[in-house]
This record gives sequence, structure tokens and C-alpha cells, in this order.
Amino acid sequence: MDLFLETPQQQAERMLRQQQRLMEMQMQGAAAQPPAQNATPVVSPAGESAPEAYSVQQDSYAQELAFDKRRARRRRVGQRLRTLAMIVLIPLGLAVIFLASYALTCILNGASPNEVLQHLAALGQRLGDAITTIRTGWES
Repeated sequence: MDLFLETPQQQAERMLRQQQRLMEMQMQGAAAQPPAQNATPVVSPAGESAPEAYSVQQDSYAQELAFDKRRARRRRVGQRLRTLAMIVLIPLGLAVIFLASYALTCILNGASPNEVLQHLAALGQRLGDAITTIRTGWES
């Protein structure tokens, strides 16, 4: 995948800027930057190899690659959080729907608000008894 499509004119301008930057660094006596993988070595007229120029393409590609890795990591974390939310929220949603339908059924059968609360408390007691029975059967 080639993310860096340049016209020949843009490439010539970039190479000229790189050579000027290299000459400025040599004039200042600064230490050369570590060689880039995609940069081509500049050969002086005497035939000796000068330090490699800074590659704008490599730097841009490294930034794009780092951004892509961060985006992929965020996607994976998001997918895991959605899966965890579904594992937790679906059973909770079903329980809420069941309790609401149970209460509405009691109301439609003519129960008063106090009777609805008593029915819900009795349902909770039966659920607790069932869990206790399952737990004792599991431990045996």
C-alpha cells in the first residue's frame, strides 16, 4: 500500500530540501541524524558517501502506522467492552422485563399495590430458596 504518491516535481523539491537541510547540518557541524531506511545516500562529487538524508516518507509512514496501531487497539478494547456489556446487560434486561410483566399481570388480575409488593417479595423468597437448594445440591 503506497500512501505517498508524489509528482516528479514534488519529489524533486523534496530531494532539494533534503539536500539543503543536509548541507545546513554539515555547515553547523551538528551530528548527523541516524540513517533512515528509505533514504538514499547522498554521494559527494569526490565519490565518498555522505550521511543519509532524513526521509519525510519514512517519518510520515511511521506516524500513520502508529495511528493505525492505536486505532486498532481502541477497536479491540471497544469490542471487548461491548461483549462484556452484552453478557451483563442481556440477563439484567430479561430479569427487569420478567419482573415488570409479573407486576403488570398481578395488577391486571386486580391486585392492590400492597398485594403486588407481597407477590414480589414472595417471588424473591422462592428465588432465594431455589438458589439455596441448588447450592446444597452442588456441594453434596
